Amino acid sequence: MKFLTIDPIVACQACRGAFEFGGGKDAAGWAIFFMLMIIIPVLGMIGFFIYRIAKRQKAHADSTYDDPFLNSNQ
Repeated sequence: MKFLTIDPIVACQACRGAFEFGGGKDAAGWAIFFMLMIIIPVLGMIGFFIYRIAKRQKAHADSTYDDPFLNSNQ
């Protein structure tokens, strides 16, 4: 796990510097890393389900309920 302690990956210099002097060492860096490891998969799954819903909607849409103004080819 040595690769996780590289300075640019763990935290920005402001956060890292503030916690080094306060005795927290890399607490802010690990908090940011943990937050990203939670947020990135959640955003990925939200995007996946939006894509899946849009794909199913296009395949199963009933054209009788479409707005004629939006479908006119003028």
